[in-house]
Amino acid sequence: MPRRFKSKNEFGIGGGQIGSGLIPRDFSQVNLPPIQPLQFQAPHVPQQEIVEFLHNSEIRVEGDQIPPPIRTFQEANFPNSILQKFQQLGFKAPTPIQSQAWSMVLSGRDVLGIAETGSGKTLSFVLPGVIHIQNQPRNQGPTCLCVAPTRELAIQIETETKKFASSLGVSVASCYGGAPRRQQEYTLRRGVDFLIATPGRLLDFLERRVVDLSSCSYVIFDEADRMLDMGFEPQIRAVMSQVRPDRQMLMFSATWPKELNKLASQFLKQTRCFIKVGDENKACERVKQIVHVTKRMEKQQLLFKTLSEHPQDKTLIFTSTKRMADRLCGDLRRSGLRSEAIHGDKDQRHRERTLQSFKQGHCSILVATDVASRGIDVKDLTLVINYDFPNNVDDYIHRIGRTGRAGAFGTAISFFDLQADGKNTRRLITLLEKNNQEVPRALSDGASRSHGGRSRGRFGGRNSSGNNWRQSGGGSRRSYQPYRSNNY
Repeated sequence: MPRRFKSKNEFGIGGGQIGSGLIPRDFSQVNLPPIQPLQFQAPHVPQQEIVEFLHNSEIRVEGDQIPPPIRTFQEANFPNSILQKFQQLGFKAPTPIQSQAWSMVLSGRDVLGIAETGSGKTLSFVLPGVIHIQNQPRNQGPTCLCVAPTRELAIQIETETKKFASSLGVSVASCYGGAPRRQQEYTLRRGVDFLIATPGRLLDFLERRVVDLSSCSYVIFDEADRMLDMGFEPQIRAVMSQVRPDRQMLMFSATWPKELNKLASQFLKQTRCFIKVGDENKACERVKQIVHVTKRMEKQQLLFKTLSEHPQDKTLIFTSTKRMADRLCGDLRRSGLRSEAIHGDKDQRHRERTLQSFKQGHCSILVATDVASRGIDVKDLTLVINYDFPNNVDDYIHRIGRTGRAGAFGTAISFFDLQADGKNTRRLITLLEKNNQEVPRALSDGASRSHGGRSRGRFGGRNSSGNNWRQSGGGSRRSYQPYRSNNY
């Protein structure tokens, strides 16, 4: 007989799935110590200087009583050990997202932050979290929780957090799927202050009572749009049902689809602050974008031609499927090119070993699915190739953001098949034009043909005077619908 599963629980998680047995915590019956606010004094900055700083840094803020930005590390009043670490790492001043986010978060506000990849978002929530832990009574369970969509991103956040937390006696750990449970469980049972986790493994440990989030008073969702895109909304709700309701809540990402507004309004307090650096529909300006309109059968030949023109570049190649990643990696190796592949079917040890080899230069080409589009930070990565164009332009922005990080410059080359990728033509043209990148004639012609021969200006192009313009009149734009994929 076929196996029968229980109906979905109140979070929308089906019977037999991880998290289906989790029951919401009744915090009215739990005696919790009050959260100790940080004694942070916002710097005194004249209003005119604030306006100029926000304008020059392309920062937009919303909310009541927004604290002024922190323009130097000293203004944040961080401990000396953290200031010394900045000096060791060669950091001169806070990035724009750090400048404004630090003052908001250290003031105890809930924050929604949007900024491009490579802009320093991680330290925007990590450092205030470490300071927050210092002011709270230590508990067996974590005081700070950061939820990330993928293992690679969780590992990267853990690495960045440990750089600053260790000198202050703050313990940091991560838990994620694809790795043995035993060591992670042992670490959590011993107690940890700052926990970074992926939703599935965290729910597994919550169901088995390995970890208790009742004392957690500082929660971050990093790349929340990706979690929604991957269908993690029920898991997010289940996790939050285990966290005290008066916690401080942060959400950060590089892109923010409208579908996330409802989720944010449910978990962020009404007094929340909003910060956006630059244009969320604009890619990193330090990345040169090149689009080749091609056909599926021509891609491989074009790839080898492209690689021959960039022999010195450390290269990340994106494919849409695991099978294609393995196949392409094998073809590259047979041609004498040092390459490795990572995707969701590779075990965690292999993925970590492969990434380390890529970072150290033992292999110069990494072929990957979208597991590498967020959470991989390779300083000298100079070339990204979209062998398969992603399912939406938001993912394209994240992919090409693997290069051009931390002030560096890079190149992104994308193979675009009008037949397979045509749904993204309009937004891609708009994005290229916003970034002052060349729009291939074949791409604009393809857009016109697919929309009944309408002029390119209809797609956010330029009119005869060279000015940007958008569709006017009664026409309406279709809202972006996230793509859910199991390729990770």
